[in-house]
Amino acid sequence: MKRISLLFATLIVIMMVIESCNKNASPQPQTNQTLDVSFNVNSVLQGGGAKSALSDTIKCTDGVKATYVMYKMDNGAMTTIPVFYVGNIPWTNTIKLTAGVHSLQEFIVYSDNNTPNNTADDVVLMAAPHAGSVFAGYVTTPLNQNFTVAVDQKNAVKIDVVCFQPSYFLKYGFVYFHLNQLEIRQQWFFGDFCIKDKSEYAGSHYALQPGWTGTGYGDVPAIFKVEVWREGVLQNTFSNDDATDHYGDKVSVTYGDYAEQTDHFTFKLYILVRQGTSFNFVLFNNWTFADISTITPGSDNVVDFILGSCYDPLHPPQLILPPYMNLPAHATFTITGAYAPGSLGAYVDATLANILPNGSYNLNNGVYPSNCADHQTNITVGTPYNMDVYSSLYPNLLPLFVQDQVGKWAKINWIFNHRDWYPNLTWYELQQAVWLFDNVAWDGTADGGVPALNNPAYLTRASQIKADADQYGVNFVPPPGGYAAIVFVPTGTSPNAPTAAIQTMFIQIDP
Repeated sequence: MKRISLLFATLIVIMMVIESCNKNASPQPQTNQTLDVSFNVNSVLQGGGAKSALSDTIKCTDGVKATYVMYKMDNGAMTTIPVFYVGNIPWTNTIKLTAGVHSLQEFIVYSDNNTPNNTADDVVLMAAPHAGSVFAGYVTTPLNQNFTVAVDQKNAVKIDVVCFQPSYFLKYGFVYFHLNQLEIRQQWFFGDFCIKDKSEYAGSHYALQPGWTGTGYGDVPAIFKVEVWREGVLQNTFSNDDATDHYGDKVSVTYGDYAEQTDHFTFKLYILVRQGTSFNFVLFNNWTFADISTITPGSDNVVDFILGSCYDPLHPPQLILPPYMNLPAHATFTITGAYAPGSLGAYVDATLANILPNGSYNLNNGVYPSNCADHQTNITVGTPYNMDVYSSLYPNLLPLFVQDQVGKWAKINWIFNHRDWYPNLTWYELQQAVWLFDNVAWDGTADGGVPALNNPAYLTRASQIKADADQYGVNFVPPPGGYAAIVFVPTGTSPNAPTAAIQTMFIQIDP
């Protein structure tokens, strides 16, 4: 018989556990001994069944009773078993199976729609999904499924079906199904991407969006994907990287939640961005929650996010991601020329090299004004260092010793974006203010060509600048046209290293 393909508008998936207790007829059973097997299809079919997660009102078994089951066992023909009720508990008639291993290949529960002599209007109430089917990714063990029938031994095997709740009915000598409900839930997602220069995305799927213009700054629908992880195992991936969805439409994410256990979920958000000269999906956010909790949506029941700063502050989305910078993973960093100050008005001049291909990133080979992020370690002038490159806008991705608990990088970025607050601001006042955020407190004494904080020979406003940053710079994100720090850490440094091998350096660029 041709395999039946099932598609429901509303679904609940169930985990069945086949267990049997078989009569102890003989201490040494014969291999051809047959044992009674009956399938319990549970009283949930009488009404009041569990709701589908995709509807608040429809219950796929409300007011409907099971009439018969069609099953396929051991490559045999599809066979019908009538369903009868003992009190409120539905059971199939008994079938005979020999002791040993059996393979259940189909299990479909029907209602005859109160017309027992007319099969044309019969209705499928539930069925076990097959491997490779639409819903196989939501279940633990799709068909085909092997189980063992043995004498004097309890046997158990799990099978997932649609629209069934748990049943606990033990009878010695029978194989029965214990049901563990898995509900299919749904959330919608939509995102915006603030692209600094749209010409950099020529040749990407963004350029295929309706109304795309290829130059200048732009707010475009984000092309993204969401991975669904349950208990650390990838369940499914949903994306709008598809011409059918116009490369950026909203995305429906569905996932299975077991009703009889605590499930922990992680939704991983990847956004299509440029990395060097290629376009890749990059991880930007993890949402974590348990069981029936969900990610809080907006008033339109859609979880909105934005990558960048081009949003209305009076109507912010549910998730705001800092601007994305197309940065190389590594670069060679060398302090060149004089320092304290350098020729470009910062503490030192930094020459960047070995960024390949040059010109394909927001940061390229050349000389940049640079500052030191800490005062307690050293760096040698004229020595080239292989460095890993990080964006300060995503401080959680930095090694631990570069992070802190006071929002250091947001406040440093606030300072560099508000230099106009401080007329005639000097290079050393900026460097002093940065050092005041050190994890190991700077005591204000002169160091490395930077004058002491209280030296009367210098006009210094560093303490006031830090106080202003503490007040106004919490969670600061640079606006379009602003500046953000790029952090350089020696290549090979462990993410959990307690200190840096050399001084942590940074430069400021327009993100």
